[in-house]
Amino acid sequence: MPIDTGQQWVLAGRESELGAAGAALRQGGGVLLTGGSGVGRTRLLAAVLEEAAAAGRTVVTVGGVGGRRGSGAVRAFGSVAECLRWLRQSGGGQRMVLGCDDAHLLDEADAHRVYRTAAAGQLAVAATVRQDARHPVGVDRLWVEQLVERVEVAPFDRTATAAVLRARLGGRLDAGSLERLWSATQGNALVLRELVEHALDVGSLRREREVWSWSGLAGDPPRRLADVLLLWLRDLSAREEELVGMLAVAEPLEADAVARRGLASAAEALSRRGVVRVEQTGRRVRLRLALPLAGRTVVSRMPALTARRLRLQAAEAIEDGERTGPDEVLRTVTLRVAAGLVPERRLLLEAARTAVRRQEFARAEQLCRLVTDEDREGGEDREGGEERGAGRTAAGGDGEVALLLGQVLAGQGRHEEAEEVFASVRGRPGGAAGRAEAVAARVANIAFGLGRVETAAAVLEEERDRLGAAGAGSLLTARAVLAVLADRLPEAVAAGEAVMGLGGPGPAPAGGDGAVVAGEAVVGLGGPSPAPIGGSGGAAPAGRGEGAAGGPAGWSGGTEAGGGAGVAGLLPVVAFARAELGDPGGASALLASWARQAEAWPEEALLDFRSVAAHCALVQGDLRAAGTAVARLVRGAAGAGRLGQLRAWVYQARLLRRRGRPEDAAALLWQAGAVRAGYDWLTSPSWVLALLAGALAEAGRHGEALRTLAEARSAQRAGVRRPVLDDAIGFERAVVLAHAGDRSGAAAQALEVADRAEAGGRLPAAIAALHLAARATDAAPSAARVQRLALRCRAEEARLQAEQVRALARGDAEALVAVAGRFRSLAALPAAAEAAEQAGRVHRAAGRRRKGRLASAAAQELCARFGGALPPWAEPGERGTDATAALTTREREVAALAAGGLSNREIADRLVVSVRTVENHLHRVYHKLGVVQRAALSELLVTRPVPEGGDAGAVGAGRTAQAGRAARPRPRPAGGEERGRCAMCAQPLGSAG
Repeated sequence: MPIDTGQQWVLAGRESELGAAGAALRQGGGVLLTGGSGVGRTRLLAAVLEEAAAAGRTVVTVGGVGGRRGSGAVRAFGSVAECLRWLRQSGGGQRMVLGCDDAHLLDEADAHRVYRTAAAGQLAVAATVRQDARHPVGVDRLWVEQLVERVEVAPFDRTATAAVLRARLGGRLDAGSLERLWSATQGNALVLRELVEHALDVGSLRREREVWSWSGLAGDPPRRLADVLLLWLRDLSAREEELVGMLAVAEPLEADAVARRGLASAAEALSRRGVVRVEQTGRRVRLRLALPLAGRTVVSRMPALTARRLRLQAAEAIEDGERTGPDEVLRTVTLRVAAGLVPERRLLLEAARTAVRRQEFARAEQLCRLVTDEDREGGEDREGGEERGAGRTAAGGDGEVALLLGQVLAGQGRHEEAEEVFASVRGRPGGAAGRAEAVAARVANIAFGLGRVETAAAVLEEERDRLGAAGAGSLLTARAVLAVLADRLPEAVAAGEAVMGLGGPGPAPAGGDGAVVAGEAVVGLGGPSPAPIGGSGGAAPAGRGEGAAGGPAGWSGGTEAGGGAGVAGLLPVVAFARAELGDPGGASALLASWARQAEAWPEEALLDFRSVAAHCALVQGDLRAAGTAVARLVRGAAGAGRLGQLRAWVYQARLLRRRGRPEDAAALLWQAGAVRAGYDWLTSPSWVLALLAGALAEAGRHGEALRTLAEARSAQRAGVRRPVLDDAIGFERAVVLAHAGDRSGAAAQALEVADRAEAGGRLPAAIAALHLAARATDAAPSAARVQRLALRCRAEEARLQAEQVRALARGDAEALVAVAGRFRSLAALPAAAEAAEQAGRVHRAAGRRRKGRLASAAAQELCARFGGALPPWAEPGERGTDATAALTTREREVAALAAGGLSNREIADRLVVSVRTVENHLHRVYHKLGVVQRAALSELLVTRPVPEGGDAGAVGAGRTAQAGRAARPRPRPAGGEERGRCAMCAQPLGSAG
């Protein structure tokens, strides 16, 4: 049964609003809480009145709201007239507070009486109004004449939603479940409460070891939740009901299509009410229902004939539009199938292909089954097996349908079934290209669905030999991807050099001789075959995958290895490998030389191209170029389905973190964590969680970061070993530890990453890890090593990082100033600010106080420009030292898990230690932190230390990203420098960068 936590639902996420309302009452005024339906205005008003009563004020209420009796003097009245009559008899005064829920429902006379009484100073008003309702004149005059302070009660953001659910459940949700709940409810407090209570009742929201998870809403919304949602849709006109119905069955709809149906005015009215949300991407304007669950509710209550009519009308509206691409075909086919019509086989197949590319696997399976049924029925009407086979081949072939079905099954996690289907495709007609595509999909399913990488490599080699020269080139992309995943990056580069002449001389690989095998021997075009991808040095252990789809985009490179189709699949893989090996500039130039041709490539290949272009720019360190590349990726992501959206959010977040905006990055990564996009060779669910943990740590939310990091590592262990991403996860772990105060642990973790990255020839990753270790602790031990690596690396940022480490080790302030200037030229302002502050520290240590002040002032100016703060280890005078810095790595892990709600037994199972060991760790944690109970750990772990002179208050639960940035200390003006110019490099502060 659900846990009854009473009124904790709203208060857990409304600290800032409650504080603002309380402050307004304490200052002698009133408060007007405004917001939409279901956001929790009534509950917040009750909390405000409780506080006022507890402070000794007399509280009278109308409208059915009231605080807890016994917390102060609270009297409830049935009408305003009765309340004011009692007020006159008692004498009134500013110690009196009138609480009125839904004040927009007052008639004009009562509203005017309340206004006159408040204006006379006889009481203070605390009331709620609905934002989209018409207010009586008396209520409007309250805030126009500043008798009340308006406080907006908005839907919960993701952070507040996490806090509310933590209070309700007594533990935290995993990142994906949190995002799914927030997306379903859009932070509406009432809908969130009803959905969570239903999920607890039916068991779809359950605790699994240390975290809660939600599998999603199966079927139609339950009756109580549906009734709540329909209240939100009441009082609609006939045209508004028509538009809501069309959006319910076919959202999103183009605004122009809605206008052609004569529903433009209805759309405007519903937009004003907040029922319809307007989305604009470029010149495209689309409409959706603001609450996603509302559409499912409307459809569940809709008569069958009405639903059929609206689906057919929506399909016609989409076909009448200017766009007639694959997405439109998929939508119109889906609508007609739902209306009971079966389109022709060609359209079904085209729609199924698009659904697979969009990772909409349930829809794709339905379409594939329809094609199969149609083939079966058509076969019964014809005579002769040869005629049936020829007919199917001409229309797409049995092999194509089976291939699509296999990809669908793999995308749904049914990998054993998918392997049977893929194996059955072998030998079917369709040419070398079709068979090669089936092989690539099968290899992906074996490697990342079944977790048998060695088997996948063996299958690839066997099928390559069977296909012969005609099909071998088509499998080069699959071979290159497997090489990247097995951390054999030189093999992927060599594939491009040997086949397309793409490579050019790359950086010398780590380990010297034999790392890059040239030409035919590498790609298997006639010479001896290389060692299997899954062999020693790169093998992944057997085990279940991370929810793999049927195959990554672009794995089947086309029938001609050197042709455009082959380049489309192989080029991004080669460029990625070159960037990781230390030549991101060359990789970017390679991609740029194909940019014009790439615009005509298939969507999945173009997505790979744009994603790798953004990756190369980020590795190079030029944030202006990275911004351009990421913007191009984001613009094209809308047409690339879930995988495109996932990558767009991930690369946007990586860029935002580099620009010093971790709160904004965390918001995107929460969304990315909820995307179920199947297998992706560039990302993984565990890496996305690790990126989120790093962003949370940089935002000062250390407890959340540690708990998210534990979730990421658990997901990592459940998946297939991928050395490149595994080291990226390890790097994020070092970032989290460094920001949380465990700098020795961070340095040790970073050095481990550096060792593995150097062994694999991934020079930028190795240098970045050494750079972090040197900044967090002591630079001297890493100086010689980082210099040696930098001589072999062509990445600009990596070279700057190496120079910074050497300057720190030598105590060379002028070199640090130069590094800061070069970081600034790359628009890497957070890195520039840190280097400038380090220069100031060196100057002060040498007695050069004036230069030290100037360098520190330059650092603060740069912080002001990107709106952030220095990392804790770089803050002047170690002011950023966390109260929890004395904890060891294991003590911090135990504390984070305990703060997340785990029992001692659960923590012991999670860390593979004894319960007694956990108890000993917690005893030391309590002693070091000065706490006596588990509940206090969460606050200590999520609170960011406040720098001297800064604003009080940590970025805690319920605060927005803007509030978090506002709470950071503002920089002091640079003394002695020309106003408006950087004290470090004398460039105008308004210049680019």
